[in-house]
Amino acid sequence: MDITNPHSADASALGFLYQAQYALLRLWKEQSDEAVVFLETLDDVVLKANGETILEQLKHSLSEKPDAITVASLNVWKTLKAWIDVLPNLDLPRTWLHLVTVAEISPHSPLKILLSETESRDELGAALQEEARRVIQERADAAANGTKPLPHARRAPACEAFLRLSEDVQAEILSRARIMPGQQNIRHIEDELAKTLTSVLSKDQSHVAAVMVEWWNRQIIHAHCGKRDKAIPRFELVKRHMEIVADIEHDTLVDYFAVELPPESHKSHPMVANQISLVGGTEAEFRRAVTNEWRARETRSRWSTENPSRRELIARYDDRLAEEWSDRHVDISDECNGLSEETKQSKGRALLKWSHYEAPDKIESIAPSVTTPSYIRGTYQVLSIDGRVGWHPDYVTLLGFKK
Repeated sequence: MDITNPHSADASALGFLYQAQYALLRLWKEQSDEAVVFLETLDDVVLKANGETILEQLKHSLSEKPDAITVASLNVWKTLKAWIDVLPNLDLPRTWLHLVTVAEISPHSPLKILLSETESRDELGAALQEEARRVIQERADAAANGTKPLPHARRAPACEAFLRLSEDVQAEILSRARIMPGQQNIRHIEDELAKTLTSVLSKDQSHVAAVMVEWWNRQIIHAHCGKRDKAIPRFELVKRHMEIVADIEHDTLVDYFAVELPPESHKSHPMVANQISLVGGTEAEFRRAVTNEWRARETRSRWSTENPSRRELIARYDDRLAEEWSDRHVDISDECNGLSEETKQSKGRALLKWSHYEAPDKIESIAPSVTTPSYIRGTYQVLSIDGRVGWHPDYVTLLGFKK
């Protein structure tokens, strides 16, 4: 469906994701292992390295050719306002202020001075003062004429704040400012990261970059919900990169989805519910079955995509799990022969509980690197969809599976 929701938050969501992925690429390219990155603190991205602090204000766009920026651009003034607001918290002589944008600078704009750290900012300062005064004067003229709404509403607070600063402070801010135009948008950052992984075989670069992004996004989520510190040091990123490369070299299975949750849009296979309903399972038992089935299925798919030869390993382990289940299912079927439906449901539900609680502790894992219980739990649910396993003694007949 390609219908656009007029109230969609896609742009703001992409803007946040862009900040996260830009921060990953920025930290990865930094040379010092002591470098640390923060998101959404003093600025969109804050990098601390070599005794200096870099505040980066990011301006994202998916447009193939965003409008070139000038001294009249809203993004320039919003950036200046963001820096002015945090000025009391900065040690400005040890701080750099970066405007990072996917747009280019207008060819004849005095903003081009900000491509250099050393060139005089006098011309730019004068141009910004002139633009700020123009904005304020046009608003005053409109107010005097009774015109509503007043023009330049989104730029006015920044223009007023800039002019309230002394010329010395204006000049000091601009002396620490730089502009980084023509940056990659979010579509291309992962590819850009892959190109930098020169220590990895070219055939593996995209995969390593994808896994690094997955790990990084998880760290960002944990940082924002208080599950980890907001500071992410570069050595953590380097360590994770080395682990990913080692896993590839040793063909190690990684349980990528062990703690992930299905997307809200996920709909489980109806057979999962049918199997559980047959033994009188609860809503809680159904929910955890759906979660673990999704985790196992996504993991199996990922393993097979990374290395198709793993399909044989997965199939052999399915057989192993089915064998352990079969011994128990045969026993309960014999025990329930001629007994009531209530007893059959009770025995079947106990077998369902065994697959969740006991099997992960009793059965060896598919690989030493897969240590969480979700893969075994979820694989039993995967196998239940095709009827390879089931919980009720008579599930084959009741659910229409063929022996």
